[in-house]
Amino acid sequence: MAELFPDEGIDIVLSVAPKGGAMPDPLYLGLFASQTPTTVPARGAVLATETGVTEVTGQGYARIAVDAGDWGAPGTNGSGRKITAGTYSFIATAGAGLPWDAANGFFLADAAVNGHALYYANFNSGVARQLQVAGDQLDVTPSWQDDG
Repeated sequence: MAELFPDEGIDIVLSVAPKGGAMPDPLYLGLFASQTPTTVPARGAVLATETGVTEVTGQGYARIAVDAGDWGAPGTNGSGRKITAGTYSFIATAGAGLPWDAANGFFLADAAVNGHALYYANFNSGVARQLQVAGDQLDVTPSWQDDG
């Protein structure tokens, strides 16, 4: 599994912590179709213009709000630190946009549409996921991790 804090996300964090600003709340969980099941967009990717990253499309796809209170406590994970939220479900609905693009991982963004990605990660399984028919469901438990 690969993970990355892109430049546009680091810029948000650097504008918050040292400057006494507020983190975006909620964050939005989305899926990316670009890259591979074991690689993530490069640090220079720009979500709003889909430069270096492509968001999943499909009937019923939309980013899911993840409120600040949905996150657990940070803890040690391997050689770094990690925080995990609850599990969220993407569900395909009936219509012309099936199957969905295959998802290679997830991202956390500061807006429901466009916005800036704060973090990218592949799924722990290292396998792409695709919703094929109405009612198919993909459960994602987002986490942020930095191995330093």
